[in-house]
Amino acid sequence: MYRTISILNTFDGNNNKALSKRRKIVMLSKADLLADCLTQAIDVHFQDQDVVSLSDVDGLLDGSLIDVSLVMLYRLPSAAFPSIMRTIHEFHPKAAIGLMVQNADELDSSIAGFVDEGLVHGVLPLNLNLDVCLAAIDLLMKGGEHFPAALLRRVAPRGLAGGGPDARKQSCSENTDLESKADFGQGRLTMRETQILDLICVGTQNKIIADRLKLSENTVRVHARNIYKKMNVRNRTEAASRYFRSDARLTAPRTPC
Repeated sequence: MYRTISILNTFDGNNNKALSKRRKIVMLSKADLLADCLTQAIDVHFQDQDVVSLSDVDGLLDGSLIDVSLVMLYRLPSAAFPSIMRTIHEFHPKAAIGLMVQNADELDSSIAGFVDEGLVHGVLPLNLNLDVCLAAIDLLMKGGEHFPAALLRRVAPRGLAGGGPDARKQSCSENTDLESKADFGQGRLTMRETQILDLICVGTQNKIIADRLKLSENTVRVHARNIYKKMNVRNRTEAASRYFRSDARLTAPRTPC
């Protein structure tokens, strides 16, 4: 029914005692090459945890599966989400929940509702650079949150879905949201730098950033160097990790204004 990548065989009675001493990351997904590769990468990166691969939600009901720190969901039918979420919250209430998606802009509205209610702690698009993806997973296990900017602009702030004066008061423009995430201590990022940082953090190449923002590639490189200097980091990975930590602090209450 499920297997642990760390031990490389079926999770049976002989392994229960050993596994119970370690925290676990559960990959609940329909099997495909990407899921297998990501599971292997997580296992290599988080060597202090057991990585358990499940293809069916019933695997979460096994009493031997304890101390789950994170459940990652991928390629699961939207109709099954209510049952999956209930199972996780009932049997693994301390586990963070992360969702791998093809495109955050096209997230199914029923699934987006779980994000809006705060029942999902992170959404990771498949086009994330692997180092950035692992940094986001680490953040989720430490109690943080990660959501792509495109998704945050789609969902309503928690508790304000009904609209009204309070909702209008709490609703922020994109520019205000970007500005609030632009202060990293060493120096406030400009609006353009924040736009570029947003794209860097999802693994977008400089050439594509330049095309999307109608800039030259050299201009993007200059902006990137300025961003790293202001954030006091050395590269994209460190910038993304710090950005995620900042983003989690700002988005946890979902009331940035």
